[in-house]
Amino acid sequence: MRSIYRIDQVDAVTKVYGVAGDPVSHSLSPAIMNAALRSENVNGVFLALNTKSLKDLLACVREIPIHGLSITMPHKEAILKHLDNTDPHTSKIGACNTVVRSQDGKLYGFNTDTSGVVRPLEQRILLSGARILVLGSGGAARAAVFGLKERGAEIFILNRNVAAAQKLARQAKARTVKRPDLKKLDFDVIINATPVGMGNTRESPLNPEEIRAKIVFDMVYDPAETRLLKLAKERGAEVIPGSVMFVHQAARQFEIWTGKPAPREDMLRIVTLALAERAAARNGVKTK
Repeated sequence: MRSIYRIDQVDAVTKVYGVAGDPVSHSLSPAIMNAALRSENVNGVFLALNTKSLKDLLACVREIPIHGLSITMPHKEAILKHLDNTDPHTSKIGACNTVVRSQDGKLYGFNTDTSGVVRPLEQRILLSGARILVLGSGGAARAAVFGLKERGAEIFILNRNVAAAQKLARQAKARTVKRPDLKKLDFDVIINATPVGMGNTRESPLNPEEIRAKIVFDMVYDPAETRLLKLAKERGAEVIPGSVMFVHQAARQFEIWTGKPAPREDMLRIVTLALAERAAARNGVKTK
């Protein structure tokens, strides 16, 4: 508690931030955000807020008060109607992962998931004209679809809920695909925006023969190498682990909340170390 949250340094003017979702016990946001606050000498503390009810969360935001929130599953879309304002980008996506509480108590929404997807891919390929398959249709998928569509990519969507995939495709002027067709379709990038594979190395949203892409990007960051990424490597694809997106979007959140540059290298180092410790614990290996 003392090493992560610095509870011995919390005082009456400490600003409170948090990650809200259900579940959040697995989240590494407290570890990297508290480290970033400490690194940049911000008098703040970042908490994990398990949130089943948005009504309870909003009461908490106003009463504590909470100055900034990272919104995660399953609330990224539902939170929008409770905000006083959002930027046009967030409104268009229809999902929010970052909330700022102003001094007058109003809540403003932003979406940093988009930069977490777009920036790593821009460093690797030309996005204009790229064929990109997005798995999922929730808040993270919406951020990827709209963000990449704005860069001129040709987007394809696959989701277990066909109606949800079709709705997102219509909104983003993208296309849906049927799973049986994956064995004969090639893509520049495949992005997993579903939680499949989270916390284990057994599950993958795709089978080996369905992975036909130059790059495979998994938004799941724990474990560091998901089954999807392992299969993609075996198929000869370049892989981007979820930790890359996680740090990109978290760094942007930090900058929105504090107005200070995020210590990105420190944040990535902490995530990498924490994931290694979790992997060792799963395998029954003691770490120092």
